[in-house]
Amino acid sequence: MNKKWLYSLLSGVFAVGMLAACNGDMDDDPGMPEEGDDMGEEDGDI
Repeated sequence: MNKKWLYSLLSGVFAVGMLAACNGDMDDDPGMPEEGDDMGEEDGDI
């Protein structure tokens, strides 16, 4: 009976940890370009 409670508790902790890891803030990502940043975009001027 004790193992059942332990496994239930650990699976809950694991699920919360997975949800917390997947819920990242995109503003902190250094690889994302800024809104006003035109790097890589061309206006058609040759």
